[in-house]
Amino acid sequence: MGERMKLARVLLVLLVLFLNVTALTEAGESNSGRLRTKSAATQAEATVLFDIEIERAAEETKVYLKADGAIKAYREVKLKKNIPAHRPDRMYLDLKDMHLAGPIPVKMGGAALARVRNARRPDGLRVVFDSNLDRLFNYTINEQSDGLLVTIREASGDPAVIADLEQGAEPGAEPEKVTAPEVLTIQPEPKAAGDLGLVIVTTDRPEQTQEWLDSSPDSMLSLHILKTAKPDQEINISFLVTGVTSDRNGDYAVVASFVLLDPSGRPMFNKRRFAKMSGRAPASPAFIMAEPGLDIILGESDPVGEYTIIGIVEDLINYKMSRTSLKLTLEK
Repeated sequence: MGERMKLARVLLVLLVLFLNVTALTEAGESNSGRLRTKSAATQAEATVLFDIEIERAAEETKVYLKADGAIKAYREVKLKKNIPAHRPDRMYLDLKDMHLAGPIPVKMGGAALARVRNARRPDGLRVVFDSNLDRLFNYTINEQSDGLLVTIREASGDPAVIADLEQGAEPGAEPEKVTAPEVLTIQPEPKAAGDLGLVIVTTDRPEQTQEWLDSSPDSMLSLHILKTAKPDQEINISFLVTGVTSDRNGDYAVVASFVLLDPSGRPMFNKRRFAKMSGRAPASPAFIMAEPGLDIILGESDPVGEYTIIGIVEDLINYKMSRTSLKLTLEK
């Protein structure tokens, strides 16, 4: 009888130990699962773009947008070629609420992808993928834990790409009919120090502004201001500042703000102090281009009519302010 009682106690103790170990194991597994789920759910979204990396292979080109987290908030837009501006078919991604860690140069692509370029926007960044074909390349977009991956099919993996590269446009095809946009030709004069001024330049050929700045005054090169635009046309906006003052060390410091009003007068973009410029003040009257530049695209859903671009520049040395505006008409 005594031995049976001892055996029963031993079995009871073993049963209790087994139940406790099982409960602890299940709790540990459950907690571990919840932690993994929580980690995935709270994965940080990207705010900074560090670099654009390109991997080329025979069948595809991979473009990695390297960031400090997953890029989830983006808008994808496809644009047809713009013959007057010599722009090919292209696709761009607008990355909302993101900024550059530092300048990222234009990256050259492969057979189907011509190049990848980037630009700052009032509400984030834009990454543009230019096609090297007579049409837009085939591609896919996949989110990554450290950014975004755009995979572009190359010639050996896409018979249509081979046809484009070997044959070009279809023989006898009608050339695309385009209407030349209205432009205003100007030759602005720089102002003396203390007479703060601002010139707004709108163009579908952004390199022209830098070419004008780099040209000799004797060349009499003019600036061409775009006055009309079509839906989905990429428009570059540059702010040229003149008349800056210098501090006792000979340095200047100014900031620029930007507002875009729709035809009804409502703000579409309002970016205060989006650009800051500083450095050695010019020895003679000159223009300084605000960096970064801005790109806008008015879509099919935007109302036709006259849009107003407002620029405001503030001199941080003498606290003067200059405001100017420019009209741009959207036509369907």
